[in-house]
Amino acid sequence: MNELQRAEYLSVLGVASYVPRFLLPLAPEPRQAQLPTVEPASNETPAQPLRGNPLPQSTAQIIETPAAKEGNPVAAEISALTHAATLQTPIKPAVAAPVTAPQQRVQPFVLNCWRIGEALLAVDSHEPGAALPLDALFGNIIRALNWHELPRQQERLHWPMAENRFGPAADATEARDTFSSWLEASCSRNPVKSIWLMGQEAREYCAPLTLDKDINDWGGVRVLPMPSLSQLLQQPERKRDLWQLLRKTYPVETRTP
Repeated sequence: MNELQRAEYLSVLGVASYVPRFLLPLAPEPRQAQLPTVEPASNETPAQPLRGNPLPQSTAQIIETPAAKEGNPVAAEISALTHAATLQTPIKPAVAAPVTAPQQRVQPFVLNCWRIGEALLAVDSHEPGAALPLDALFGNIIRALNWHELPRQQERLHWPMAENRFGPAADATEARDTFSSWLEASCSRNPVKSIWLMGQEAREYCAPLTLDKDINDWGGVRVLPMPSLSQLLQQPERKRDLWQLLRKTYPVETRTP
C-alpha cells in the first residue's frame, strides 16, 4: 500500500495521529536531559538551577531588575532570564501558508488489458458502456502481426476502483499512482517485449516513463503510445498511421510473404 492510500484510510477511520503510551520493544530507554545552571555574580548569593527552562544561560545574560534590588535572587533570576530571552530572540517574519494545488478530477473510464504470450501487453482505454466491437478490431491487429496463435489473457480495470462516499474524491495523482504501479508489477511478474498504451487515459496514467517518441525504451521493453480502439473505429483514417508504426516497430512480423 502506498503512502497516499494509507493516509486516506486513516482519514476515513478518523485517526489523526499515533503516539505510544509505553516503551516500545527495542526502543532506547528515555533519559532526562541535563538542565543548565546559572553562575552567580561574585557579590550575589548562589542561586539554585532553574527547572524547566531549556534556554542556555550565562552571567552575561543576567539583567538587573527591580526584583534584584529588593533582595529576591530567585525572582530576579527569572525576570532577568525572561528579559534576556526577549532581547535575544529574533522576530521571524510571517510566512504565508503554501497554497494547495487544486485536485484534478478524473472522469470514470475502463481499461481493457490483453496479454499476448510474452510478446505484448496492450492497455486500451475507453468510456464505460461503449458499445463498440473493440475485441474484434484488436483481434484483427494481432492477426496482422501473426500473433493470433499465441496464448491470450484478458482483464478489465475500472476507474475509480471503488466508490468511497466518506473519503476524498479520487484525482489524477491517485489514478497515475495506481495504474503505473499495476503495470510495473504486472511486467515484473510476467515480462513482455512490448507495451501498447492505447488512448489518452492509458498513456497518461499507465506510462512507466515519459512518452516523447513513437517507440520508447523502458529497460529493453518497447513502449508505444497509440490511438485507442474506439478512436480507430470512429476515425478509420488513423489506421494507416498505426499500420506504418507497426511496420516500423515489427518489420519481421509485418513482412508480407
